[in-house]
Amino acid sequence: MLADWLELGAAASPRPIRSQQDLIAALGRAGSIDGVPFPEGIDDEPLDEMVEQEDEKLEPIAEAAFDLLAWREGYLGERYPFSIDSVLRARADAQASPYLFLTALTYFGPTHKPAPESGASLFERISRTALVEYLGGLERVHSYDFGFPRRGGSKAFREALNDLCQAMGEGLGCKVSRPKTARVKDAKLDLVAWVPFGDGRRNQISVFGQCAAGMDWRAKLDELQPVDFCNVWLTENPAMAPLLAFFVPRQVEEDRWFEICVGERRIFFDRLRIARYLGALDAELAQDCAAWTASAMSGDEDASAVAASGGATS
Repeated sequence: MLADWLELGAAASPRPIRSQQDLIAALGRAGSIDGVPFPEGIDDEPLDEMVEQEDEKLEPIAEAAFDLLAWREGYLGERYPFSIDSVLRARADAQASPYLFLTALTYFGPTHKPAPESGASLFERISRTALVEYLGGLERVHSYDFGFPRRGGSKAFREALNDLCQAMGEGLGCKVSRPKTARVKDAKLDLVAWVPFGDGRRNQISVFGQCAAGMDWRAKLDELQPVDFCNVWLTENPAMAPLLAFFVPRQVEEDRWFEICVGERRIFFDRLRIARYLGALDAELAQDCAAWTASAMSGDEDASAVAASGGATS
C-alpha cells in the first residue's frame, strides 16, 4: 500500500516523494502513518505497524517499497506508467494509463462514482478485456458482460442468461421460471469468456469471472462457484465445467499469495496480472477509465492531500 501511495503521489504532483531518502524523511517527520493521507475506509494498520519503529528501521521500510516499485516495472515493462532509477518518475501519459486506474480504484474504492460509470463497472470491463487476452485474444475468444447493471442487451437475469447460453452454444437456457428470477441480478457472475472450436459442438474451455473491487474482497473469494451456478440456473450443464476467474484491482502481497491463489479450478488475477494482459485497450474503455481516474484524483479531498504531501525531489 505504501508503494501505491508513492505511485499516486508521483502521478498527481509535480513535487512528489520520489526517492527512498524523501520517503525516509517524510516518515521520520510524521512518526506515524497517521500523517499520510489515507481516505476513510482504507486499512492503514499494516503501515502503522511499519512506521511506528525506531528511526534506523525506516530505511528498510523505504527500501522495500522501492524494491516493490522496481519489481512492478520489471514485470509490466511498457505497461507500467512509471520509471524507477533510484527515483520514481511518472510518464507523461501516466494519468491515462489503465494501471493507474487500478491503483486509484484500490486507493479510493469503488464507492467513488463519478459520472457516467462507476469504478466497479469499469473494473468489470477491464477484467473481461484482460481475461480475453490471457485466453488468446479477440480473434479466438468470445466474451459476455453479465454483471448487473448490464450494459446494453437484455436487462433481466433470465433473458441475459438465455442470451449467454445461445452465444456459448451450451446450457440450453435458464431453467428457472421468470417469476422466480425477477429479483435476481447476476447471482455473483460478472463476466464470461470461452474459446469455441467453431464446429458448433459442445465441449469448450469457458471461464466464469467475479470481480471484487472493495476492501472486502477476501470474503468474496468463494461466493461464485461455477458448477453450483450451472446446477442451479441452467437447463443443461456445459459439457466441460467452467473455470473460475477472480479479479481484484490491488496487488496481493507475496506472503499471502499461496493461500489466495490455491483453489480448485480458480485463476486469480490481481492488478499486476490484469495490467499485463490489457494490451491495446479499447479506445472508449481507456477513455472512460482515464476520466474516472482524473475525477477520483482531483475531485476527492484525499487526492489533493496526496498531491500536497510530496517531499523534495532528489
